[in-house]
Amino acid sequence: MLTKDGVIARYIFAFCFFFLSGTEMITGWPATISGVLGTVEFATALLWFSPLYELIDYLQGKAELRRIPVQDKN
Repeated sequence: MLTKDGVIARYIFAFCFFFLSGTEMITGWPATISGVLGTVEFATALLWFSPLYELIDYLQGKAELRRIPVQDKN
């Protein structure tokens, strides 16, 4: 898991990537790559320090409990 400082750095990187492409300081393929990198950084920051990460773990654990055990036919 990332530290709080690492998460803040990812949010800053995401903002910078979105800002570059959103203000048209860069255009074309570099802007596309910048937008994709911004999305990746933002998603990584959310998943490593967020209640969403806890919710995903909770839902995965709940789904495992609902599985019906398979019985042998022997």
